[in-house]
Amino acid sequence: MQIEDLLEKYDGFVFDLDGTLVDSMPLHLAGWEHAAAVYGFHYDATWFYNLGGVPSRKIAKLVAETQNLDLDLDAVTKVKSDYYQQVISKATVFPAMKELVTNLFHHRPLAIGTGSMRVNTEIVLANNGLRSYFQVLTTSDDVVHHKPNPDTFLLSAAKINVKPSRCLVFEDTEIGLQAAQEGKMDCVLIREGKPDWNTFTRFNADNSY
Repeated sequence: MQIEDLLEKYDGFVFDLDGTLVDSMPLHLAGWEHAAAVYGFHYDATWFYNLGGVPSRKIAKLVAETQNLDLDLDAVTKVKSDYYQQVISKATVFPAMKELVTNLFHHRPLAIGTGSMRVNTEIVLANNGLRSYFQVLTTSDDVVHHKPNPDTFLLSAAKINVKPSRCLVFEDTEIGLQAAQEGKMDCVLIREGKPDWNTFTRFNADNSY
């Protein structure tokens, strides 16, 4: 499979943020570890990583449900989010993803589709010189039904005026992959800061390849 030929098949691209474009997942995980220490719930790094793309309050709710705890969800979310705000400047772009974005920018519209709050998304993109590459941002503030629901990606495609079936999604988690699948959008997973083209998954019939 020629990557250049594959990319030419699409009219737009949608990128997740955390763990896909920027190396921020360790910072989010540290925030959850801190919140776990404060509120006494069990912290499992793999479990939390696999929820990448889900807004923090919904993760706090899942913690309460799965561990059968009576947690103040707003308080837990605030402690985690405050911690992340303190370390957000450490979130750096993956070099291979920066190269991909700059190359695609000259040919097709790009969108962000993330489970992060808009304020954090803007900060991370600005800190890494990425903001000007993306025509639109779709964040946790913009949809009601978050990943693994497809709404984030579908709204991103609509904002750049591209049919979902003509967009390629870049994601780093199975939840993000599921969201793309639900939206009938093709997807490539990011592994260790680079696109793993072997994970390319085609969900639509509009592309003749």
